[in-house]
Amino acid sequence: MRHWLSAPCVLALMACSAGKDVSQPLYVSLERGDAVAVVDPASGTVVQQISAGKRPRGLVISPDGSRLYVAISGSPIGGPNVDESKLPPPDRRSDGIAVIALPSGRVERVLAAGNDPETFALSPDGQTIYVSNEDQGTLTAVSTQGAAPNRSIRVGEEPEGVAITPDGARLFVACEESNHVVMLDVRTMVQQTVIPIAGRPRGIVVSADGARVYVTAEIAGRLDVLSAADGKVLRQIDLARGDKGVRPMGIVEGPDGHIFVTTGRDGAVLEVDPASGMIVRRIAAVGARPWGIGMTADGNWLATANGPSGDIAVIDRASGKILRQIKVGEGPWGIAHKVGPLH
Repeated sequence: MRHWLSAPCVLALMACSAGKDVSQPLYVSLERGDAVAVVDPASGTVVQQISAGKRPRGLVISPDGSRLYVAISGSPIGGPNVDESKLPPPDRRSDGIAVIALPSGRVERVLAAGNDPETFALSPDGQTIYVSNEDQGTLTAVSTQGAAPNRSIRVGEEPEGVAITPDGARLFVACEESNHVVMLDVRTMVQQTVIPIAGRPRGIVVSADGARVYVTAEIAGRLDVLSAADGKVLRQIDLARGDKGVRPMGIVEGPDGHIFVTTGRDGAVLEVDPASGMIVRRIAAVGARPWGIGMTADGNWLATANGPSGDIAVIDRASGKILRQIKVGEGPWGIAHKVGPLH
């Protein structure tokens, strides 16, 4: 999506073409490290750590580059092989959107954003954040300036990926447990339609031209293509091809309209041509359970956030070569860059 988020992984990367110096840092949310790592991708070093709050996940940079917004949550980490009945109760005082001044890294305030904020999309004008509240099953609209009270709407069980059309008119929310995507009118926050998406929809992105919505279905191993105008399913693309290890997660669109998808436990990135429905290429061994994914504005580089291996991978898009793997800390989840639109 043009504003991640997608993610899970909310992930973006803006850099120069391969072989040139990259002067702007990457901001990497560390879900298990309760911090945001500031990374110099050219040297492959962590130059700063920002204490953002508990369990930071989705993150977006303001259009003017002066603020970093980070979703923080007091809900304990669950997931595969975790008995959630034995987890401690959530700390709701730690829920919110941390507003961080750049480049100082100072947390200016925390915006109330409903229970367990996970991912979010930023409106094109930078005035409103649309937050998925996983535990609460809602979407919450939050003013970045605190100029208006929050608005919330029930969307389904375990909402995750959120995407907004480039014109700011329509909003799409992927709900994992409900197996559907909700389309909302942004102005009224009224539900327009519910699109059934079997197989646990997770990541979501709106195409650059605003015509299509791409949704990853994790358990089904599939990519669904929707009409952004009315939510109708235009095509379903089988990414797993019988391999149950392929779990589509994060998603980003390239400048040629190709879609790049992380595959979770499969440890790869798939390049997909949505027009033909074909898998163009598989980039293997990018890291352990890659989740978030992003791309430079010029389309030259990809980047993935690899939670279990504690690193990010920077990949040359043309060759598929992994240029470097950078250790960043515990549980990298999403990445944002100071310049350029977010996906």
